[in-house]
Amino acid sequence: MSDRDHFYQSVYKIAVPVTLQSLLMALLNLTDQLMVGQLGDVAIASVGMSTKIYGIISVVLAGLSTGVSIYAAQFWGNKDAKSVSQVLGLGLIAGFVFSFLFSLAVFLNSPLFLSMFTTDVNVIDNGYVFLQIMSIGFVPVMLSMMYSAILRSTGHAKWPMYVSFFTVGLNILLNYLLIFGRFGAPELGLKGAAVATLISRVCECLLIIGAVYLYRLPGAVGLKNLFIIPKPLIRKFFKTAYPLLLTELIWVLGETAYAVIYSRMGTLEMTAMTITFPLQGLCIGLLSGLASAAGVMVGNRLGANETDIALNHAKLFIRLGIVISLIVGAIIAAGSKLYVSAFNISGDAKQMAGYIVIVFAGFLWVKVSNMIMAGGILNSGGDSRFVFGMESTATWLIGVPSGLLLSYIWKQPVFLVYLVISLEEVVRFGIGYARIYSRKWMRNLVNDLGEKRQAFKSLKGLWIKIFTLRSYQHKVAKKTGSLVVI
Repeated sequence: MSDRDHFYQSVYKIAVPVTLQSLLMALLNLTDQLMVGQLGDVAIASVGMSTKIYGIISVVLAGLSTGVSIYAAQFWGNKDAKSVSQVLGLGLIAGFVFSFLFSLAVFLNSPLFLSMFTTDVNVIDNGYVFLQIMSIGFVPVMLSMMYSAILRSTGHAKWPMYVSFFTVGLNILLNYLLIFGRFGAPELGLKGAAVATLISRVCECLLIIGAVYLYRLPGAVGLKNLFIIPKPLIRKFFKTAYPLLLTELIWVLGETAYAVIYSRMGTLEMTAMTITFPLQGLCIGLLSGLASAAGVMVGNRLGANETDIALNHAKLFIRLGIVISLIVGAIIAAGSKLYVSAFNISGDAKQMAGYIVIVFAGFLWVKVSNMIMAGGILNSGGDSRFVFGMESTATWLIGVPSGLLLSYIWKQPVFLVYLVISLEEVVRFGIGYARIYSRKWMRNLVNDLGEKRQAFKSLKGLWIKIFTLRSYQHKVAKKTGSLVVI
């Protein structure tokens, strides 16, 4: 098999399961909205506000799991399975501390957390029980994310996908039974939706961890090997991970700022923009597997000190992403009128939404390329500080200011505002592309850790030999009455 064939086979092995899992989660979110939507406006708003609070912990856990993926991929490429387990343990410790404390705070103060996002008394009164139940699932979510990160980084992406197939189906079934009280189940309404989600998340966690230990997958070790972590690894991990957390935070704040810009332009404009979000999420989810595959495959090569192959893989991933997203973008643009016609909105809103869909289709290739470069390639070499600087600069020095100027000062139509805001993606693409070709991001993060461990083992072995020799000398001295000192 040629190197090119092996490359595409590896992409298929990693990207397809991640993509299918993303699509499954999109399907779950859609069915959740449809079922909860039958309960009325207050229920929908309660779920929406609870989702915003869940977004806080998801940002932190996403940063941690990305850090785990980066180091696990390089350790795996370096054929160091023991360190893969240690970086998993590190992620579990940090993730548990945050998710447990956040879960406890939300569970005990659900009305307070909801009041941060809404002043509607009905939403707070009806939503706090939903949020309380959801908060119990924060720790299981963390466990699923960390173990899934390890499995994907070591080429076992199919297992999280298999589990998602089961748990998404379970969640949809439980939603139907518990929200509406079908087939003898209690009719719990909004509370039933929360219980269904909690049960599904606990099952997902247990199934993923169970599969790891049942099939002896990476991470299937005892507590001693999992949680005894060298200090150099701890320092290096958090040095890489904290910019990842900041990048996630910057992204959330940027998306919030864009949402404020669109909403303040008027109801018509916000409606037109809102109906395009499911399509945008579907397309990005469809191509997210390429970014995951890039991070794993490039990271494996960097961990094995195969920098030329790593750079070649990076270039191939960018080209592959551009080609696929151009094809998808052309299909979306061609079907833009058909898509917006499916919504029962005014003619003006449909026209605006159609223009927005076309703009999105035109920029899809650059959005996907940035996702592959920043989220996959650059982070695989531990270049998280540069990624943070690039993301924050493009968003807050170009995207947000230009959006504010065009919407509030120059009063331009929403599709033109969206087009100009999207130009920050082009700037980000140019910076990221130049960074990749500079090779400055190509760092083996684990080689020195392995050298330190080997040096420690050698020193330990030397002391054991010295101790053994001294013990032997003392025995000889007792028998002969003399003592030889080394």
